[in-house]
Amino acid sequence: MKRSSPSVERQTKEKSLVTVICTCYNQAEYVVQALESIVCQTYRPIELKIIDNGSTDHSKAKIKSWLKENNNKIPVKTFFYDQKLNYCKAFNQAFESSNGDYMVDLAADDFFEPKHLEFAMTHLSQSDAKVYFCNSFEHFPSGKSQTFYPTDALGKASGKVASGNVFAELIRRYAISSPTLVMDARAFEEIGCYDESLNYEDFDILVRMSSRYSFVYGDHITVNKRMLKESLSQQQYRSRKSHLLPSTYQVCKKIATMVTTKAEKKALQQRLIHEIKHATVSANFEVAQKMLDLYNELYPLGVSYVFFSLWTIAKVDFSSLYEKWRQKPFK
Repeated sequence: MKRSSPSVERQTKEKSLVTVICTCYNQAEYVVQALESIVCQTYRPIELKIIDNGSTDHSKAKIKSWLKENNNKIPVKTFFYDQKLNYCKAFNQAFESSNGDYMVDLAADDFFEPKHLEFAMTHLSQSDAKVYFCNSFEHFPSGKSQTFYPTDALGKASGKVASGNVFAELIRRYAISSPTLVMDARAFEEIGCYDESLNYEDFDILVRMSSRYSFVYGDHITVNKRMLKESLSQQQYRSRKSHLLPSTYQVCKKIATMVTTKAEKKALQQRLIHEIKHATVSANFEVAQKMLDLYNELYPLGVSYVFFSLWTIAKVDFSSLYEKWRQKPFK
């Protein structure tokens, strides 16, 4: 994928252009707030790409109505699809038309605080990092909210947050709130953008970007993420029929070819056991077996491997109990 070259006029500007790509699929209730949060940013210049990925509710009407009132505030380009596309493919098509030096992926059910991009660009300009991230608020339908990183009385992260070389940490666990990412667009393009063979993007792009580039953390809470049962991020361990776990397996296979240090190999071992456990307990036995086979190729067999291997062979289905546990935060 090759984007058009930046204009001479933009190259001479002191401040970098940020492209925000907002993707909507049946999020009519939330999309206006997401779009408003972009035009309300204190940082400029910004360009906006809006994708409606085949919504069957009234999302398109909401977007078109918003555009009539706001189209002149920042440059906007829209992509309306009649049928739902693979998320990564739809995003890459919008990215290909972008001109930004930096890029943001915003789901239409999330939204930013006004200083999000201002803080991000300050941190990026003061470091050699290619990716910025920060803390976020997670909002549940029950009315409960929490921060991604626990905070103290002043709203600052109460524990140490990994920064710089975060590759091993991202292999091991979900250590970064992906909606907060602001990425160098050229670096994103150089690693091949989103992998269109996958059904979701965040785990893969985090590990690929962190394998080559430094990350910088800003201790701000400037992103709001809605934790909705129907959102893509909540379908990872869907009982019996997760369409995301096969992509997780593919990413783990990629990581196996990337790890070199003892810490990175240990991190992948921990990740595989985590994914095997959840795939097994959620009764996604086919992908659990593939994960077990990958583990068997890379590591000596231990108690956890044997336990979940026997469980997978027996196909004992406790997924209904697992599903009740998984849905607790939404009640």
